[in-house]
Amino acid sequence: MASRYEPIPFDEEEVNPFLDAAARSKTSGRSNFGGGAFYTTEVKAKEEAAARAGIVLEEENWPPFFPLIHHDIANEIPIHLQRLQYVAFATLLGITLCLTWNIIAVTTAWIRGSAVTIWFLAIIYFIAGVPGAYVLWYRPLYRAFRMEGALNFGWFFWFYLLHIGFCVFAAVAPPIVFKGESLAGILPAVDLVGNHVLVGIFYFIGCGLFCLESLLSIWVIEQVYSEELVRQEAARGAISAAF
Repeated sequence: MASRYEPIPFDEEEVNPFLDAAARSKTSGRSNFGGGAFYTTEVKAKEEAAARAGIVLEEENWPPFFPLIHHDIANEIPIHLQRLQYVAFATLLGITLCLTWNIIAVTTAWIRGSAVTIWFLAIIYFIAGVPGAYVLWYRPLYRAFRMEGALNFGWFFWFYLLHIGFCVFAAVAPPIVFKGESLAGILPAVDLVGNHVLVGIFYFIGCGLFCLESLLSIWVIEQVYSEELVRQEAARGAISAAF
């Protein structure tokens, strides 16, 4: 004879297919939104939404061993501008090298008896100069080439002119601040080489680096200015054709 009470179709050991995901997760004590595939899907959805809205997500990817900045010339900069962008990037690395060598040269001068103040100034030049160069003129140029923004071009021109002026000033290093010894230029090099040959040589090398940086930077700003003129002429032509 059959039992009077039939077994419940959805007991504790089975899963009720008619319960929604939230109820199942609540009863089981587990959440489906803790990460994994859901998190990856959510990130991809945000990236796609940002791309449709014209927003570029800049993920730090350079240098590869310790990413600090976003840098992807090959994929983000138009082909005809990539060479110029690479040279501009070389000037960013160049000012980093110049200011690093400046610290070395000034350190040797300090060890040989110069005031410690020149060493602190050399450190300040590096701390302010390298991040400032990236934020004030390299990143605006990168974004201008990527998105053709007139504001970014203007920002780049003003601060890149200041960059060139500093490099020329550093290559000469006139005796304005602490006899000019806080910068490895030609004037302090001539002054120091008579008493300390090694220090003088280090300063001459620094002067050469600042000179090369100045010349390369002048070439970059000339090329960028030419590209901007071409872009403006093309924009005016497009407007004239539209009307």
